[in-house]
Formats: sequence, structure tokens, C-alpha cells
Amino acid sequence: MANTVPVIGIEPAELAWIRMLVQLLRHPDPIVPELTRQALRYLEAAASKSGVSGLDRDAAPACSDRRE
Repeated sequence: MANTVPVIGIEPAELAWIRMLVQLLRHPDPIVPELTRQALRYLEAAASKSGVSGLDRDAAPACSDRRE
């Protein structure tokens, strides 16, 4: 078995986190997806300020929602 998910390059250990994010973003309560998006924006901003590269394999994936 390959170390990544074919095509998108996600490590198998990261799949649980991706599933959790999708569940939060699809939550029926409209507050939950909005808070999730805000948290991801915060993490992205904090990572960019700390100099963590988006291509760093040890870094957590960041999400950017440009619909502001």
C-alpha cells in the first residue's frame, strides 16, 4: 500500500483529521461550519507569521477560504 492517498497526496494518518474537518464544515448548525472556517483562517495566519511553509511535510495542512 502506498504512503499517500492517490492523486491528492494525503498521508493515511491525516485522513481522520480530514474526515473531522469535513464533518464540521457540513454540520447542520450554521455556527459550527463558520467557527471551523474562522479557526482554519486563524491557523493559516499563525503558520504564515511563524514562517511555516505550506509545503512543509511536517506542518499541518492549512485551508484558505477566500470568500470574505
